[in-house]
Amino acid sequence: MSQTVSRSLSGLTLRDLEYILAVARTGHFGRAAEQCAVTQPALSEQIRKVETLLECVLFERGRHGARLTQRGTTLLPLMETIVRNARALMAQARSAEETLQGPLALGIIPTLAPYYMPTLLRQLRCHIPDIALRLTENRTADLARQLLDYELDLVVAALPASESGITTAPLFFEPFRALVPLTHPLAQKTFLTPADLESADLILLDQGNCLRDQTLSLCSITQPSRTPDDALIATSVEMLRYMVEAGEGVAVMPALAVDGLGQTGGFSKALSFTDPTLGRTIALWWRKTDPRCALFENLADVIRTASPDYKQHP
Repeated sequence: MSQTVSRSLSGLTLRDLEYILAVARTGHFGRAAEQCAVTQPALSEQIRKVETLLECVLFERGRHGARLTQRGTTLLPLMETIVRNARALMAQARSAEETLQGPLALGIIPTLAPYYMPTLLRQLRCHIPDIALRLTENRTADLARQLLDYELDLVVAALPASESGITTAPLFFEPFRALVPLTHPLAQKTFLTPADLESADLILLDQGNCLRDQTLSLCSITQPSRTPDDALIATSVEMLRYMVEAGEGVAVMPALAVDGLGQTGGFSKALSFTDPTLGRTIALWWRKTDPRCALFENLADVIRTASPDYKQHP
């Protein structure tokens, strides 16, 4: 019996129901055909097929028009509900394409989240008041995997995106700073170069953090003999700060993590590099296949207007 119902349903379309509603509304097959932009024979034939499918007569045909039968009068409200719900479905689907209102899963790297998230959230809620954010903080590789696995809609992370299938829109450039203990010889300098870190005891983040890789890349040309195993390891940017404060060594830090936040205990100093292009570009990431790509591009433009105004990378 279920197979018969399935076959029957496949022969009934929303267009058929619109034809029936038009005839019920106008009381005339000819006028209904005009409203539906089809010929009268085509409309009449289709309604006959529906009547055969439903095994009942919906209209009493006469010389002066058509009127609903008792059975047709009973079924009409259900048909109206089906068509109305279908139109609501279309309207909501189109609305979802045109806005980002509703649930949005956003991931952000931990070396950025504590320092940039307040600004980012203000922008998102100002631009999309009805947004329902689900926030995730994770390492870059894990965020990329979650994005491609449809667990996240957007990611805020540093470039480049190592995984294919991801589109990125740069938001702002964040320079690096060197955080050194006040008792360290480098604290006497005003600016540093990567070569200045050659004799320093570098503190690195643990494996999987993009800032670790960026620090190693920055210092690789000056420290070819050193390996990451020689360095002290911290589990977070704040732990880097505490270890520097304790005089354990020197750390490369993102500017947002040290600018405007003051020093933890007054035992360290943040120094800029002579080369202002030493840093990272923060971007908005999304899947290339996401149908909301144009909306995400616009969102990136909005976020960009309130992002930090450090000198942009050439």
